[in-house]
Amino acid sequence: MFSFFKKNIFKDSFLNIIASLVLTSAVQLLAYPYIGREFTASEYGLILTLMGVVNAVGVSLGNSLNNTRILLQSEYKVKGFNGDYNPIFVGITLLGAIIVTVISSIVLGEFNVTIIGCISITCLIMLRAYYSASFRIDINYKKVLISNIFGFFGYILGIIITHVTGYWVFLFVFGELFSCIYIMFSSHIVRDNFILTPLFKKSFRKFSYIMSASVLSTMMMYMDRFYIYPFLGAEEVSLYIVGSYLGKTVGIIFIPISGVLLTYYAKKDEITIKEFYKRTCFFVVCCFVLYIGIIFLGVPIMELLYPTIISSALQYFHIANLAAIVFILGTTIQPTLIKYCEDKWLPLTQGIYFIVYLILGYYGMLHFGLLGFCYAVLISNTFLIILMLIIVTVSLFKNNEVSIIE
Repeated sequence: MFSFFKKNIFKDSFLNIIASLVLTSAVQLLAYPYIGREFTASEYGLILTLMGVVNAVGVSLGNSLNNTRILLQSEYKVKGFNGDYNPIFVGITLLGAIIVTVISSIVLGEFNVTIIGCISITCLIMLRAYYSASFRIDINYKKVLISNIFGFFGYILGIIITHVTGYWVFLFVFGELFSCIYIMFSSHIVRDNFILTPLFKKSFRKFSYIMSASVLSTMMMYMDRFYIYPFLGAEEVSLYIVGSYLGKTVGIIFIPISGVLLTYYAKKDEITIKEFYKRTCFFVVCCFVLYIGIIFLGVPIMELLYPTIISSALQYFHIANLAAIVFILGTTIQPTLIKYCEDKWLPLTQGIYFIVYLILGYYGMLHFGLLGFCYAVLISNTFLIILMLIIVTVSLFKNNEVSIIE
């Protein structure tokens, strides 16, 4: 049974990585490089900041509801309830739209058509992020792949429309829209009842815990844009993003493994400490190999993708990508924390990490500029991994003791 479990994790992880690779190719190899060539470094930095807001809000809210649904689906099935999640989705969509409107208006200094585009992208990201839970419930990652292929063609169309109109928001609107069209026709949870069930309070409480942690976690993926922009300016945002580009791109491809792990953990009541550390050691080796590959192959790739910026960003290349790779390693530990540790630990670890990140990041930028910020991110990400390892180890030890006693 365990070998079957491992075999299916590998197969579905592979499918999910391919699915992510398809969409990542569209975003990281087509969309952003296109914008980087068509706009100045300052304009590109501003666009990156706005899309950081959009992704942080859309992904954190949508994925949190997705993960909550996965974890509690078996209980809904056993009790025969159908509801709760569509009302919650409507609520968080309105919340997300308000947050993006406020933050984008502050960044731009006015309300204009770009903000309407950002709101549209956010809503589409949330729709894709939540309703794709249907594919994870059925453990059908082929449909995830198909939805991302739709998105790939949407981004190609978006590039064409952006080239014609000059409005960059169309690029991301069409990329997300095409994926959502497939999901709306293929996801069975779209047709859930629009009612509240006796499990609503439990679901909403679980969602609140996961969301509070996810907001912080997702913000960390885009925090560099938010944090660097007011202190060092838009051009430095561009240099950091380009300097850490490959590490973050690999992360977008690698992170889907975490989603697959959580999908299978939802159907598995317990895991041993030995299993956890064997899996963690495997991911450490994978991350090390990825970093070595980036170091040896990265510069020629970046010269091809960002010929006008890479020369200025090279001094940050090694340390910025290492920080990104360490962050990726942390995402492989998080599913174990979500499933097998008390709910309070997820937001608590992210909250502590957030504070450490802010303090070290501010100190690094104040005294050493962008390079200091790069080192601050690396130290913060390493700290998070150590903290999660301690919490997971202690929790699994307690869980295994209880299991033995029972």
